[in-house]
Amino acid sequence: SQISASLRFRWLTAPSMVDEIMQAQLLTCWRDVSNAGGAVGFPFLPVTTEQVRAAIDALIGSLDPSLSRILVATVDQTLAGWLVLVGNADTLTAHWARVLRVQTALEYRGAGVGRALMREVERAARDDLRLNHLHLELRGGMGLERFYESCGWCEIGSWPEALCLDGNELRDEVLMHLPLR
Repeated sequence: SQISASLRFRWLTAPSMVDEIMQAQLLTCWRDVSNAGGAVGFPFLPVTTEQVRAAIDALIGSLDPSLSRILVATVDQTLAGWLVLVGNADTLTAHWARVLRVQTALEYRGAGVGRALMREVERAARDDLRLNHLHLELRGGMGLERFYESCGWCEIGSWPEALCLDGNELRDEVLMHLPLR
């Protein structure tokens, strides 16, 4: 699509790399995606700016070049989407990482931003970080499996009723896997 040609990717790997403008854009995106029903970590809606600010501050504070990084996709300096890649410090599991919080800003939905983010995290994990595979967990019952399967991921199982949403609604946590080698 036309939008993917104008997308620019950047990895944020240290707190100092996140300026106030990017921090504000991450916060707005996360809040708006959550309140639009996105399964990105806030199960009890609506979520407030203050709740998201605390999560953004913690996420930015956890950034580390080898273990925790944010991939941002921008169009003309405007955040179009982002995700988090979290590695493992333990030697036993250092050969894989988890993809978290995949989201597209509402104004860019349906434009291929999510798919482009998934291609870039796959490329970077394989070529730059030399990882063997990626994992992700998603909220069942939302049809998200189809999107990730279309990006090459496969469902490897689920934790039945692992997630308790608003109103005590129970959902499975679906486990997905992407081999890189």
